[in-house]
Formats: sequence, C-alpha cells, structure tokens
Amino acid sequence: MNGLWQVIPIFYPMKLNFYDQLYDQLQADIAVIHEQKQEPLTQMAAYIAAVRRRLEELKAYVLQHPFKDQSEEIHFFKSVKPRFYALKIFYLAKYQVDTHLPAGDSDTLRAYYMEELGLIRRELEHLGFHFQYYRLGATELDALYFVRGAEMQSLLIPEVPELDPQFSTNGDYVFAKIKAAELVQEYLLGKLNALSGAAMPPVASLATSPELKWTGDKVNLVEVIYALYFTGQLNHGNADLALIIQFMEKNLQVDLSRTYRDFIDIRNRKVSSPTRYIDQMRESIHKRIDEDMAFKPIKKHNRPAN
Repeated sequence: MNGLWQVIPIFYPMKLNFYDQLYDQLQADIAVIHEQKQEPLTQMAAYIAAVRRRLEELKAYVLQHPFKDQSEEIHFFKSVKPRFYALKIFYLAKYQVDTHLPAGDSDTLRAYYMEELGLIRRELEHLGFHFQYYRLGATELDALYFVRGAEMQSLLIPEVPELDPQFSTNGDYVFAKIKAAELVQEYLLGKLNALSGAAMPPVASLATSPELKWTGDKVNLVEVIYALYFTGQLNHGNADLALIIQFMEKNLQVDLSRTYRDFIDIRNRKVSSPTRYIDQMRESIHKRIDEDMAFKPIKKHNRPAN
C-alpha cells in the first residue's frame, strides 16, 4: 500500500505517547477499510466512523487525564487533535473528488485535478491570517486559539462550528481544515503524477541526447521546485505547482509523489534552515566566484622578433 494508506506495523518496543498509539491504530483502521474495496459512499462512511471512534477515545482520554499545564493543552489542540480531525474532513473531500470525476481521456482528468487544486489553493487563501499563522509556525496567539474557554473579541477569531467546550478551542478546527487541505492537495498531486507516469515514454526512447537524472536527495529538488514556484520563474509566474513537479519528474527521471509531504518536513525544520540546500548552493557559487577572482594569471605578451 502506498500514500495515505501506507501503514507502519504497530510494534511498541518502548512506551509511546498515547496519542501516537491511537493515531497508529486509526491508520490501521483506515488500511483495513481501504483493502475492502467497497463502493465509494460505503467506504467514505466507514472512514468517517473510524475517525469518529478514535476521536471519542481521544476525548475520553483527555477528560480522564487533565493537562499538566497550559503548554500541554496548547500542544494538544494545536497539533494532536487537528491531526485526527483532519482525516474526517479529508475523506469527505476525497469522496467529493472521486464521485465527481468526469468521463474522458487523461487530458480531461488532468484538467479536472488541476481545477480541484486551484479550489484548494483558493480555500487556503480564504483562510488568510490563520493559514499564515499555521504556515509560519507562529505562537503569539496560541493562548487564545488553543486554550479552552479563551475569550477572543477580535476579527482574528476564525469561523468555527458550535464548540464542545470540553474538547474544542477557537483554533483547533481551523488547523484541522488546513491539515485536511494539505492532504487533499497531496492526493490530487498523486493523481496527476500517476497520469504523468502513465503517459511517459520508456526511458530509452526519451531522446538521443545524453540523459539527465536527478541523483541527489529528493528533498533538495523539492526546495528548488518550491523556490521556482514561489518566485514565479516559469510561464511568467503562471506555472502551476503540479505542472512544475510533473516537468521535473519526467525530465529528471525521479519519483516526486511525496513532494508536498517533503515540503511540510522542510517547513517544520527546527535546527537547520528551511532553505538548507539553496543556502548550500549559494555558498558554493560564492566560493567558486571568490576562487576565480583570487586566481589572476599573468598574461604573457609576445615580444616582436628583433
């Protein structure tokens, strides 16, 4: 199994956090449902039921084991609960994507997935400040967004469903929506990559010129891809991220199916720079230029013969 249904065997040689164990169990539930190959509506309902069941266990645990301090409460409602709830939102969205799939050739399907990606992008843009807060890993408003009962008389308060005061905060639902949007985006990119892979000619027939193949770390290429995308270097800034990924994947013969997840890892780097590889590129270029400037050979002039 690949992608969102890949499950790591659940062995616990050492005691793990209860939240991680419960999430692993949820992933196992999802894998079983996926293998059953049910019709879409039944499958979606089973996914939602599995997530809801684990959320109820999560809630029971939280109510039985009060947080030690505010920082622990913030961590739970900022990172733990949204991770679970995002799957509920994701499987609803996945059902909508799959059941509205148009009939047609690969170009029709590609256009459909690209349109869905555009919808996801616009949804994230609509979240505005909250998406930026999430993406930047900000913490300034955590006590207002992720502590139960916090009063927030501000335009910065997100629109949320009616809250369960024991198990909800001002911001946990919005973070779940953002995480779900990331999962949908990854799912759509996977579909686009599959279409690209099906259309790719055998490597031997690609061209008569020498082949180029990406042999470095994939995460380094992901940095480059996002740098090109964010700075609008291709097609006058109109090149879609999925198109750039497809181009790199095809022309550099590399599997980029985990691109968005790799970018999340890049964004979450704590010690090193999120642009570690690009920083290395810059340093290498500066070093070479400095070496070239330092080496100034003496020019020899031909003297006229006497």
